Amino acid sequence: MSDSPQNTTDVWERLGWLWNALFYTAILISSVFVVTDDDLDAPLWIGLLFTAILVLWHWFGLRLTFKGHAAWNQHVQPRFIVVLGDIVLWYVLLTVSTAYYFVLFGFGLIFYLLPIRYAAFATLSVLIGVIVDQVADRGVGLSLADPLIWVLGLLGVTAVAMGKWISAIIGQSTRRRELINQLEQTQSELAASEHRRGILEERQRLAREIHDTLTQGFTSIVIHLEAADQALSGDPDTLKKHMDRARETARNSLDQARRVVHDLRPDLLEQYSLPDALKRLTDRWSQATDIKATSIITGDLIPLHPNIEVTLLRAAQESLNNIHKHAQATRVQLTVSYMGDIIILDVKDNGIGLNNASKSSLSGGYGLRAMKERVKQYGGSVELESDPGEGTTVVVTIPLSN
Repeated sequence: MSDSPQNTTDVWERLGWLWNALFYTAILISSVFVVTDDDLDAPLWIGLLFTAILVLWHWFGLRLTFKGHAAWNQHVQPRFIVVLGDIVLWYVLLTVSTAYYFVLFGFGLIFYLLPIRYAAFATLSVLIGVIVDQVADRGVGLSLADPLIWVLGLLGVTAVAMGKWISAIIGQSTRRRELINQLEQTQSELAASEHRRGILEERQRLAREIHDTLTQGFTSIVIHLEAADQALSGDPDTLKKHMDRARETARNSLDQARRVVHDLRPDLLEQYSLPDALKRLTDRWSQATDIKATSIITGDLIPLHPNIEVTLLRAAQESLNNIHKHAQATRVQLTVSYMGDIIILDVKDNGIGLNNASKSSLSGGYGLRAMKERVKQYGGSVELESDPGEGTTVVVTIPLSN
């Protein structure tokens, strides 16, 4: 499989450090005010101690909660606990000095760190803390008639509304990024699948090439050697003829093997056009088998894709090979018909037909499968027409519009 898609980060994530920097800056400024304040409500060392605790709690807490869970919508509850801890420590610092109200400017990171339902609760907690502290400082009871309550409430609602808007943008951006990552993952899986499919198709192609070249060549060699063996007793001329043909076939098969390795077109098509290649094929086959074979070309010749020419030649080779092994024929006619938008190859013999023949590759073995697979790649079809005692016709049809 190809590499996993890269996780991209959005602008708001890349600028996350800015929110934390604002939070730490607000704490630092509050601390400066506290150090220079001579009228504190508690000893200075308590304020500085809890300030250090707040900084360390926030820094270590976020470091741990984001470790391995960098996405905004992951590990939310631990981050919520960190924020609540920040608020509680801030409450404590308010008892030391009102200068720590400056930290409120840093609490904007609540909406960066948390989804809206958690952020709203945290904001409400901050608001309640401010109200309670203000009421305690003024020495008056909590009353809805107090304008401060309404001002702080309005500020809280405004903050939540702004936070909801920010959270919606962040959530939409996160979902979009997840969809993009899923799409990239799917594309990677599809590319890997296509790669595997390409390997499988290449293996099938090589298997067909070996079957159509080496297998047929070896079959021809065996036939000639068997014929030569029968002529050993007293027919030197026949012996020499079959040995010469076996030697020639072996050389041709060796050349074909080299061409398969180098993924080249068949030797006949390298040197001749398709009609000439088919004529030479039938002539050689007729000489090798002593079965009369002719080739006929009809229609107006048009240029064909090289792969289609190879497919037709291989189909003719396979058909002739099976006729020799199984059909018991004495005559074969090979016809190629150029018919405008299609091309048809007919290989007809006058043999015993499929029903009377022994099981062959054309009656369900690898030869027919290989031929059909080749032809199917170009939208074509392979059909067998046979009557007992009247021979067999192999019909290969390929559309030329593909």
